[in-house]
Amino acid sequence: MRSILKGNFLLVIIILLGIVLRIWGLGFGLPNQFHQDEPIVVNHALAYGTGDLNPHFFIIPPLTSYILFFFYAIYFLMGSLIGKFTGAESFALSFFSDPTSFYLMGRFLIGVIPSILSVYLVYRLACKFFSREAAVYSAFVAAIAFLNVVNAHYIYTDNLLVLFILLSYIAMANLIERGRLKDYILSGILIGIATAVKYNAALLVAPFFISHLLVNKGDNRNKLFDSKLFVFAGVVALTFIICNPYSVLDWKFFLGSVTGKIRHGYLGWSHHITYSMFEGVGIMPTLLGIIGLGAVLGKKFKETLFLISFPAVFYIHLIFASQPFSRYVLVLIPFTAMYSGFLLFDYIYPRSERKILKLSVVAIAVLTILPTTVKSIKADMLFSGEDTRVIAADWIKANVPPGTKIAFDSVFFAPAVSQTLEQLESKREILTRQPELKGLKGRKLDLQIKAFKEDKTYRIYYLGEDTEVTGQFLSYWPAIESSSADLKKYEIEYVVFNNMTMSERIKDLHKEIAEKIKPEKVFSPYKDGNFRRSYDETAMTCIPAKDKELFSRTRTGPAIIIYKVE
Repeated sequence: MRSILKGNFLLVIIILLGIVLRIWGLGFGLPNQFHQDEPIVVNHALAYGTGDLNPHFFIIPPLTSYILFFFYAIYFLMGSLIGKFTGAESFALSFFSDPTSFYLMGRFLIGVIPSILSVYLVYRLACKFFSREAAVYSAFVAAIAFLNVVNAHYIYTDNLLVLFILLSYIAMANLIERGRLKDYILSGILIGIATAVKYNAALLVAPFFISHLLVNKGDNRNKLFDSKLFVFAGVVALTFIICNPYSVLDWKFFLGSVTGKIRHGYLGWSHHITYSMFEGVGIMPTLLGIIGLGAVLGKKFKETLFLISFPAVFYIHLIFASQPFSRYVLVLIPFTAMYSGFLLFDYIYPRSERKILKLSVVAIAVLTILPTTVKSIKADMLFSGEDTRVIAADWIKANVPPGTKIAFDSVFFAPAVSQTLEQLESKREILTRQPELKGLKGRKLDLQIKAFKEDKTYRIYYLGEDTEVTGQFLSYWPAIESSSADLKKYEIEYVVFNNMTMSERIKDLHKEIAEKIKPEKVFSPYKDGNFRRSYDETAMTCIPAKDKELFSRTRTGPAIIIYKVE
């Protein structure tokens, strides 16, 4: 086996495979935005171009959008040099006319690159504690894991979070080996950055404290009062503030956001194992990782305590204060990969004396990750196909006269058609209800109006349960009640429902209409062509996590059903 690994040939192949899986289907949906969270990062990054670097939103830390803003600034400067942009307004109008280049750039820089770098860092970290064979296998798992591949297609914080957690761990491993002041400083910088990417990375203080205790193992005196600890704490705090300066400059709003508006709840002990890990990495790799942890505890207890401390504390955090989405376990996949690699290649393989047994271990290792590889390929095939929201929009444009009144039950799960210019201009009246960002939203609306293209637009209304609350968001305006009375009041001609709606009132309205009227058209992402509830109602973005839902599909997007009402 060592001859195969010579010169890191296999590692290079693994990384190239990871790149292919991540760039395949990277342009899904564009120029439409079919991922609910991507616009949060992109819109904030572009908004910094107005000169206001205060994100006015701290539920998601601003560092990811600051990084994207930096690259957008480079894009603007280069585009200006070659005459593509004539000024800041020209740059902004290009986004509202066609945001494809902005999203592709963001997906590559915030999704693909951090995810691929993490594959290599899993290898580097595993090499510090386990054999090279185990490290290569760990990288293999990280490269092809379904959850890693899918999330590398998105502009969001999680890929950067994994990257900086791994960098922090490598820095702390070096601290254990050398214990130099600069190792404390580097660990502090990286943990500060990781926390600025996503607040729950602050839990990295657990492995840091263990690494501190492991330094100079023979002398445990006064370790709690070591000056290097205070240097570390100061560096973490300073780095966090530099990466998120308005946590101090706008500290009241910051504290109000992170203490009162981040929605977390108790999920139980099993959800993120049986749903997120089993579906995101595979049942066998997850179980092998857990068994591998038990096997390594008896061999390298202190080192294992260092490696397991963050994922253990993090998982407890997920149990008691988390959301159900599978991406929350992305930070656990590197550790699962490393312990499964240890079990197979550092524990079982050396104990297999006969050649046939050794070959069997290698075969089991490959077969174990085959299901998640197949899922990753299936996801990329779906990413590369046409979304139901595009197909439904094409049907509407071909069969429904422009200017027709249509009610949608969602923004993200609705066909990709545009409102009329008159409706865009009418949104100005609701800006008075949004004093916090009135100027910025007004500027955005002005640009949308300037970039407006008269291409079969419709008078679109959005169904809601509280029109006053719904009307606080420009994209959801005009809002009407989810009732047949409001459909009649506003003379709605078509109503469009999707299978991902969670609102009971919208479900009741759909049932009421379905009992009276036959659907005009159904657009299904499923092989059987049916309109039904999703088998995976936790995954609300582009690609479902559950096998049953993923493999029942021929394309991305919700099931969409259109009714023509009197």
